[in-house]
Amino acid sequence: MTQAQDGGWIPVRKDFVDLDTRCHARGNSRRHHGFPTGQAYILRDPAGHEYPFGEDCARAAVLHAGLLAQVPDYTERDVVSRLAEPGNLPPPARARRPTAAQAEAAQRAAAIRYLVLRMEKAAAVPRVQPTVRFAPLEAVYEQYQRTGEITTAQVRRILAIERSPTTPPRLRATNLLDVYTAHIKLERLIAASNSVDNIRFLRSLHDWLARHLVLSTAQLAAAGIEMHPQAFGSPGVWGPEDAAPAGSTGSLF
Repeated sequence: MTQAQDGGWIPVRKDFVDLDTRCHARGNSRRHHGFPTGQAYILRDPAGHEYPFGEDCARAAVLHAGLLAQVPDYTERDVVSRLAEPGNLPPPARARRPTAAQAEAAQRAAAIRYLVLRMEKAAAVPRVQPTVRFAPLEAVYEQYQRTGEITTAQVRRILAIERSPTTPPRLRATNLLDVYTAHIKLERLIAASNSVDNIRFLRSLHDWLARHLVLSTAQLAAAGIEMHPQAFGSPGVWGPEDAAPAGSTGSLF
């Protein structure tokens, strides 16, 4: 296991990584394991360099394992629902009211996630519609890039923008997470395909995603993409000005 240095590694985010990425830590075999799911925790060392870690390795590297729950998670919508047998369901856990510090940390993570989604991750989708990147957030995003920090006032401002009635549903956090997740999965499928026709089809879906910031159930199924059961199902995403979702018409576009 990579040893903590000068007070330990700093958790930054949970994110997608290339499928050939290896964990920065070493297991008992002294080998670097991979990431079959394509997800990793990104930790920063005292020198400011970032490295990918598996969950167990990340827990061993940070000062407190609870810190991993306080970082932005960009993989949240990469969830496939699997129903358990009723007899095997565990009893419901008693919800504990978060402390003031935990609530503050959760708000900070949500604000950073929305800031980076809108200004970097969703904005980096090729040919994405220009409304994704939001000029009023440029200054705070540049500051975050330099320092890795945002103030309490900036947290409130970012969350107010995300929740504002003037922010279209397709530009809110959950849908942008769906856009980012589908973008990553489409790029992986394109890179792995040897069929010219299939690559052409996947790229057409990618272009559609970039222009409209949504994919229908039929489009996801045709591409072979597994995502959250409610992917692209946030309230208002399919507005009255849109054609009916492809899942209800049989058409992919």
